[in-house]
Amino acid sequence: LHTWPQAYGFNVPLADRERSKAAHEGDKYRRTEMEYICKHTIGTVPEAAGQYWMMMGDFNSLSRVDNYLHQFPEDDTRLLVHDYIRSETPYIDVIFEREPENHYSSTGGKGRIDFVYCTKPLYDCITAAHIHTDDYTRPVRNPQKISNFWHPSDHRPIIVDFDLSK
Repeated sequence: LHTWPQAYGFNVPLADRERSKAAHEGDKYRRTEMEYICKHTIGTVPEAAGQYWMMMGDFNSLSRVDNYLHQFPEDDTRLLVHDYIRSETPYIDVIFEREPENHYSSTGGKGRIDFVYCTKPLYDCITAAHIHTDDYTRPVRNPQKISNFWHPSDHRPIIVDFDLSK
């Protein structure tokens, strides 16, 4: 998935974008998107917690489990999306649970906005999981300063290996 990437809310006219940013409407819209996604997928299956389910992508939001790095206030709207996932679904944050003492950025900055979540039965099949970091995957800003363009990407790959024969 790829949630709303802007700080302003969805469908906000250009003249209202600064007001919308100040009201954190982008964060609130992403939270609404996540609730919709979860309620219309895993939320439709009562026994989903005992099945193989996965959700992954660019969430464009930060997780409270990484807040030791960011030091945002407890009620910061940037944490809404993952607060919802952690409290309202059976999903497990694969990278955090595999290496809770380490923080690996999934972007060119220090944030982790790309996530892989899965249910416990699928999580138990994981043999390896990491955010791949090497010279090639290190995001580098385009030297020509083309708007928001990075080489090879502004996101690092997340690699998760499963042994489904378990």
